[in-house]
Amino acid sequence: MLSLVALAAVAAATQSPALNASVPWWDRITMVMDSNGAEKACTYQSSLTPSRASGCETDQAEMHGKNGQTPNGVITKLTFERRFSPGLRPEPGRVQPGDILLGRQLIHLTIDGGGAVRSCKVVDVSGEVPDYGCKEARTETFVRAGAPIGGQQQAFMTILVYGHAEQLA
Repeated sequence: MLSLVALAAVAAATQSPALNASVPWWDRITMVMDSNGAEKACTYQSSLTPSRASGCETDQAEMHGKNGQTPNGVITKLTFERRFSPGLRPEPGRVQPGDILLGRQLIHLTIDGGGAVRSCKVVDVSGEVPDYGCKEARTETFVRAGAPIGGQQQAFMTILVYGHAEQLA
């Protein structure tokens, strides 16, 4: 499992107040690395607050020497993304052309009327994903606009890890 930025991703994502359980949303951490694997930049973005992109903290000791080699080049950008989908199972996580999907995990959640995660199950995993699963999802608090107090909501959280490869000159 990828753990090099998982703690930073979870910390940045869970520092926000309650998450909206009524609409689809995403948040992501993108790191830019040089050819030696040293981090050059890190950005946290969220569709819930699109105008508030910010920097993020990562562990430089873990980053040193983690130079994701691929047959076609060197990964210079590495992105950890969560996609929340209320209701039915979402389509598989897709990435933009030029990005390489390294891992995907799909988590099924049941959220109660108070916004707490009542049940959680990892239903699909492929490739390498950060250490974000049911234990971490249960620490989240959700806001359910217009939800009855006793009702439960089904939702899915897709965790994606993808990179962008470029040939070095």
